Amino acid sequence: MTHRRPTHRLILAAAALTLSTVTGCVTVHEPFAFDALELGEPQREAAAENPRTMLEPISNRLDSPYLPENSKNGMLDTEAVEEIGNPALADVPEVALPLRECVQRAVINNLDVQVAGFDPAIEETRVIEADARFDPVAFAELQWQRNESESNFPTFGGGIGGAASTTKDETINVIGAVGVRQLLRSGGQMEFRFQETYTDTESTSPTALALGTFFQSDISLRLTQPLLRDFGRAVNEARIVINRNNQRISVLDFRASVEDIVSNVEETYWRLGQAVEEVEIAEELLQRTIDTATILYQRQDQDVTRVQIMQALAQVQSREAQLTDARRQVRDLSDQLKVLMNDPSLPVAGPTLVLPASEPTTQPLTFDFVDLIESGLLHRPELGQQQLRVSSAGIALGVAESNLLPRLDLVLSAGLLGLGEGADDAFDDIVEFENSQFGAGIQYEIPIGNREARAIYTRAHLQRQQAIVQYRSLIERITFEIKIAQRDIITSFTLIGSQRQSRLAAAEALRALEEREDTGEPRTPAFINTKLQAQADLANAQRAEAQAIADYNIAISGLEQAKGTLLRYNNILLDEMDGTAITGLREVKYPRQP
Repeated sequence: MTHRRPTHRLILAAAALTLSTVTGCVTVHEPFAFDALELGEPQREAAAENPRTMLEPISNRLDSPYLPENSKNGMLDTEAVEEIGNPALADVPEVALPLRECVQRAVINNLDVQVAGFDPAIEETRVIEADARFDPVAFAELQWQRNESESNFPTFGGGIGGAASTTKDETINVIGAVGVRQLLRSGGQMEFRFQETYTDTESTSPTALALGTFFQSDISLRLTQPLLRDFGRAVNEARIVINRNNQRISVLDFRASVEDIVSNVEETYWRLGQAVEEVEIAEELLQRTIDTATILYQRQDQDVTRVQIMQALAQVQSREAQLTDARRQVRDLSDQLKVLMNDPSLPVAGPTLVLPASEPTTQPLTFDFVDLIESGLLHRPELGQQQLRVSSAGIALGVAESNLLPRLDLVLSAGLLGLGEGADDAFDDIVEFENSQFGAGIQYEIPIGNREARAIYTRAHLQRQQAIVQYRSLIERITFEIKIAQRDIITSFTLIGSQRQSRLAAAEALRALEEREDTGEPRTPAFINTKLQAQADLANAQRAEAQAIADYNIAISGLEQAKGTLLRYNNILLDEMDGTAITGLREVKYPRQP
């Protein structure tokens, strides 16, 4: 049996539409290359610039130029004395940077900021993903069907139990369709479809009405629109709005990360300045102790015994150790600052020592606590984030409220039909508008008891209440942090004055002892201990004053962070709509989608 086949037009159209759709879906961006060895190469090159370190063996016996047995012809070995307190490591290059430049370099280059910057871009793709639900979708369908059936009919006059004849029917359908469907923002769905059907029918029944081949073309438009549940833009765009809120929350997270980095840079910078000051204090203390030991050595044959020399020698060694540890602290904080800045010109593995070039402030501040609270409630990113969460919870509550309603959908359809022996004839029949169809209907549905929707509504209601209470909790916490930050400023500023007075008193006590020594005070063991202790007291007072000054400057930064104005305080502007941070004349953006 020979069958006529449909023309290639419909098949090619469906195949072309399907291929173009699939090709558009699989377009992807090439991933960024990852080479672990290459990423570590800058640090390897910087490490090669460091001098070779060789540690000397530790001596188990007392060894000092102040021992009589180590003298040269009864004279003090001045070269050996000069070696006391010299750094154990070789000299390294130094660079002095002002605070603002360190902050700007950190904002531009810090890796933690860059990592946090990916989150807003990632959340932005979720907004596009949610909005893409309403993009039109092109579709193509192609089906082949074959139906066979056999029937027995009694012959004329045969009666019951008489002879019967068998008929056989066979139908082949090839159905192809193309069209576009789209979800509507009102909650409905619209579909436009063009369908062409090829039918080939053969039958041995003498009563068959339609034999042979024919084509049928259909153009139809169908609309399904909810009238109660899932009705309206507010409900159907809820996911878009919530994802947009999440994207804004991630931008505020990005801002908080930048603030944390800036705060860490400022604290590290002022601690580095304090450490440099403590090195100078330790050097001065060590030099005073060396001078005392030298005077005692020179008078050992007059009014100084070996006991006084050993007292001074013990303090020399102890204070040399303090100086070594103070220098180590400077190097540690310098490297920590380099990590925060992540400047390619100052790699962490490199030997360059970063030193502060900005002087800390000791000027008094004037502020109104009401203004501080108002600023914190206006600028803290956590409050902005929680407001967005409350908004998202309210949107989810609206969707849950819509789900309480029964489903009542309006269904409208309209179409044109065409028949013909060929595909062109069938299409021409459509154009003549002789065969049309229209339809309208209502679909109703409601779960018995509707328990699921009620549970979802209750949960959404509770979650919104929870978000509001969390907002109130944030207000309390931010108020507490501002109050603590203000108290830290007041306390540290007060301590500067107290420690300065202590330092002046300690300096005066040491000066008085030195005057007594110059006027012939016997250098008894008690007097030597008193003098050495006075030197240590002065150094401790100087350290306490340096720490109070550093604490004061760190507290100022802490108050700005508690108010949410730390970036503005450092001349950094962050556009929270597109994630752009501007520092000085430079701007930093979080990574965008490719």
